[in-house]
Amino acid sequence: MDPISLALEDAAQTGRMPPGSAIMLAVSGGADSMALLYGAVAVAPSRDWRLSVGHVHHGLRGKDADRDLGFVALHSQRLGLPFFSSRASAAQTARILKLSPESAARHVRYAALLELAREAGASRIATAHQRDDRIESYLIARRRRAGVSRRAGPRAIRADGVVRPLLSVSRAEILEFLEERGIEHRRDSSNGDLRLERNRIRRDLARRRTARGEAGEDALLRRLDGLDRERERTERTFTLEIAPHLSFGPGASAADADLLATAAPELARLAIEAVARPFAAPGHPPVTGREREEIRRRLLEGGDFRFEAGRRIRFERRGSLLTVRPRTFRAQSV
Repeated sequence: MDPISLALEDAAQTGRMPPGSAIMLAVSGGADSMALLYGAVAVAPSRDWRLSVGHVHHGLRGKDADRDLGFVALHSQRLGLPFFSSRASAAQTARILKLSPESAARHVRYAALLELAREAGASRIATAHQRDDRIESYLIARRRRAGVSRRAGPRAIRADGVVRPLLSVSRAEILEFLEERGIEHRRDSSNGDLRLERNRIRRDLARRRTARGEAGEDALLRRLDGLDRERERTERTFTLEIAPHLSFGPGASAADADLLATAAPELARLAIEAVARPFAAPGHPPVTGREREEIRRRLLEGGDFRFEAGRRIRFERRGSLLTVRPRTFRAQSV
């Protein structure tokens, strides 16, 4: 059995894509998503999947994006699958939310896919993230000094029903799958734009492969598997031991400052992000890695403090209570 089908069968067996479920395939028209599309169609009869296709037009690449939409619609029609599409302006979103083009495209893509899945009645959204995406995400997160949660890379399944069944499949295996079956795919011209961080990382990864070969990459993948297991353990512990001591209200969140000061570093990091997340700007993380570490440092010192993250979110410790609220929030007199 080919690697695509094996990965999809594993997704069925582990409950990420349960047999008998309605699944929307997120298809951009690129190589990865076309392999997901044709692989899922081949496996679907044995798993009784009810498939549909979702495509998001980001409005970033003009006529090329129009051709992508038409290409995916045509293949969906050929395969007899319901096709759903949405148009969104990533450029406008980037301006309004002050995001990078990459972050804005990701923001509008997931928002649109979740809406399309509701329209289609799908309980799962399968995206085509693959093994190379795991490595690239790790390298970006490491460069930004992110915690375990981000360094572990894309999750196999998210709380909102997004699943990534191809994380064990390499880019080379995907291209071989398409070539053997004569399946066409679209090429994104922006992939060569070195102004985009992921493209620079991709170039550096290609150089790494040339210099170190497969052995170096295998070692990195083992490390990623270890990080993924560590993330699961940490988040399970967080849910049991830390989350019950966090509170969330309409104008503020709060945490036990003494508990965060004595908690393991990764648990404290998760808690800081959790209490700040309700007040984060759309598409932005609640705090940067540097801000998060500064808050941890002040918690460890033990004294009262006030700290503003990104000039938007205010952290304030008074005694054993850490309170978090938007900077513009004004307490109401009683």
